[in-house]
Amino acid sequence: MPELVKLAFVSSAYNEAENLEELHRRCRDAHTVLQQEFAGKISLGFRFVVADNGSSDRSVAVLENISRLDGSVVALVNKANYGPEPSVANALAQALDCDLFVALCSDLQDPPELAVKMVANLLARPDLDAVLAVKSRSSGNPLMRMARRSYYKVLSYSSRLQNVPVGFHGFGCYRREVVDEALRYWEHTDLNLRQCLINASQSADRIAYQQPDREHGSSSYRGWGYWPEAMRSLVSADAAASRVALLIGGGGLVLVVVVGMLLLANFLRGISGYSGGNPTVMGLVLLSFVVQMLMFTLLSRQIELLRMRGFRPKVHFRVLDQGSRM
Repeated sequence: MPELVKLAFVSSAYNEAENLEELHRRCRDAHTVLQQEFAGKISLGFRFVVADNGSSDRSVAVLENISRLDGSVVALVNKANYGPEPSVANALAQALDCDLFVALCSDLQDPPELAVKMVANLLARPDLDAVLAVKSRSSGNPLMRMARRSYYKVLSYSSRLQNVPVGFHGFGCYRREVVDEALRYWEHTDLNLRQCLINASQSADRIAYQQPDREHGSSSYRGWGYWPEAMRSLVSADAAASRVALLIGGGGLVLVVVVGMLLLANFLRGISGYSGGNPTVMGLVLLSFVVQMLMFTLLSRQIELLRMRGFRPKVHFRVLDQGSRM
């Protein structure tokens, strides 16, 4: 008999009433294509898990209708707007009986059709544990695209592994062990979800895509909400504290060396104006500053370890319709 593999499409929605039915249809279509491609080899199950994140439009009613028509739909209704990442993380946790997970946005800017290529790669290559979708072009005006690109680069530098691809925001296909590990990082650290997924993926492939512009709905961050969330992600990254401290400490050491060489050169040339033990005192002061910078760098490592013991607010939700478990 063909091997049974359960595939889950997982997303979060905020005021996406005009997108959800199309999202479900396109995910179903992608699943049908995969079923035909692997017919006789793999029996591919289907799950569609969407968490409504406190929408004020008809998103909940649309999800209720979809779940009534398709028993493979699991609709979660959050009691508040927790932001897309906590909502998606919770939705992933509700589908851990599946084998493969496609995480995507419900605004249709992550084309569900790409799931065909991502899932096919994972099914054909047992050595891969994830396929990451990386934007070669993001939506929005040129200034916003430049800001996003800069954010991705800084975010990559602030991560210990330094491998958060520029243009990756979580869209991808993951094996269950990657999702398990990513959720463990999510629960016990302050990393954002994309960093958790990256750190949990040990042998990931990448595919590039061009992100289409949003046509309907609105973001959970509501415009300017992007900026404080971006700052929070950068500050709470697992290597941010130590690398900022290293930058400060290294800059201090360079400054000490430059000032020390200038003082020594002036003293040897006899133009320093110092007399008696002044050079010795100055040397001791500089040495003390060096020791303080080194201590600051070492202590920052301990601070980072303490910060890794993160805390996440609990997502309170109810299940609209669990549907059938395939």
